[in-house]
Formats: sequence, structure tokens, C-alpha cells
Amino acid sequence: MNKQKKVTFVNKIIMTALIGVIALALAGCGTGTDSEGSEDDSNASGETKEEITVASVQDYPPFEFKVDEELTGFDVELVEAVAEKANLTVNWKNMKFDGIIPALQANQVDAAVSAIGIREDRLEVVNFSDPYFESGLSLITLKDSAIEGEEDLEGKTIVAKQGTSSLKLANELAEEYNAEVTKLQDDATMYMELENGNADVVINDYPSVAYKINQDGEDSQLQLVGDKYPSEDYGIAISKGSEGLVEKMNTGLQELKDSGEFDEIYSKYFSEE
Repeated sequence: MNKQKKVTFVNKIIMTALIGVIALALAGCGTGTDSEGSEDDSNASGETKEEITVASVQDYPPFEFKVDEELTGFDVELVEAVAEKANLTVNWKNMKFDGIIPALQANQVDAAVSAIGIREDRLEVVNFSDPYFESGLSLITLKDSAIEGEEDLEGKTIVAKQGTSSLKLANELAEEYNAEVTKLQDDATMYMELENGNADVVINDYPSVAYKINQDGEDSQLQLVGDKYPSEDYGIAISKGSEGLVEKMNTGLQELKDSGEFDEIYSKYFSEE
């Protein structure tokens, strides 16, 4: 009987020890679960970022340009900030300007930003975000040019970029003043044509050329002539059928404006007149 009591007592000790071990193990599992659960909740609280491909040129300062092989500029910083607000991740795709709208139509990219004017013909084939920039067009000549305005364009050669509002204006002025129009693909080539004497005037967006002249300083050979022509507002172009993305972009853009972050980005690239 005493022996049986001793066995029972020993068994109780073993059971108590086992219960303690199990309790500790469960507590450890519980702590791990809570920790993992916290991480899961943290991940769940922020939606998984949707990746979008955004087309852009790389040689249109101050809107897009490269510094140490990294794309930057007003448009680039703006879209990155909008994407952050909209919980999106941006993959940039470089292309020529006149290839951007076709790429959107073919769904090769989700969106595009490159000082793209919101025009009726473009609205027929792509969507746009709310406007984010009010632009204008200018005539650019060399500093020693005799051209002082559009009335001096008779018989001259005008250079403008393919697929832009500048080209549309160039064609209108050429028809009015019996001038010739040369269509080129990028800003650097346009200004080279002017500096080499192969063209008399370039038509380009005012913000871009004003920025270039300011950056070149005393070394600049260019000057703005005549009055600034009104142009379309710029918007983020988005593929048709992507209304959800349009809404996200507009929401992010509005949040930037409301928070003052838009003004901060703007002031980095444009001085107030």
C-alpha cells in the first residue's frame, strides 16, 4: 500500500511537470502566434502594392531627365509621390514621345507622364487624370536672330517635336506665313538644328525652354521671342478601361495638393513669376 502511494505520488509529480512543460510550450507557441499575427495584421492593414508600368521620355527637363543614369524631374517625382499615396509601385519605361499614346492603346504600359497635354483627340483613345500643370508654347531663336515674333516667320524653317502640341502650332504658323516645318524626335536635336543654322525657330513648351535657358545661364545661345501661346493642361495619361487606376491617381494627386506636398515638388523645378 505504501509502495502504491509512493508510485501514485511520483506519477503526480511527473504529471505536474509534464503539465508545466506543456503550458510553457503552449505559452511559447502563443507568443509566436501573436507575434506572427501582429506581422500579418500589419501586412494586412496595408494593401499589397499594385505594380504599374509608366512610360516617359528621359530628355525633357525639367519634367524628365537623368542624373547619374537615374530618371528624375518634376513629372517623375510627382508620379512617384502620387503612387505612394495610391499604394502603387512604379516601374518606369523609357520611350520616344510619339510612341507613348500607341503604347497606351496597345496596353504595353499602364500610364504615361511626359508633359502630355490633355487634348480632345487623345481623350478619344486614352484616359487622363485631373490636370496637374498649366503650360504654354513659345518661339525660341538664337540670340542674334532677327526674328522677334511670328510676323517674322515668312519663309522660315520651324522645328517642332513629333506628336506634340508644338507641332500642331508649327503647322498652323507655317500655313499662315508660308514657312517650312521640320519634325524631330527630341529636344537636344531640335536645339542642335537651330544652333547649326538648319532652322530659324523652334517651338516648344515654355516651362521646358525657360528651364533650359536658366540652367545654361550666360552660356545659353537661346532666347524666347514673342508672346507665349496658350496650350493644354498636362495630365497623367492612362490606358482606356483602367478607370480604377484613374481614380487612384486622382485621389493621390488631390491628397498631394491638400497636404502641400505638390507645392514642395513644384517649387523644386519652377520659380514663381
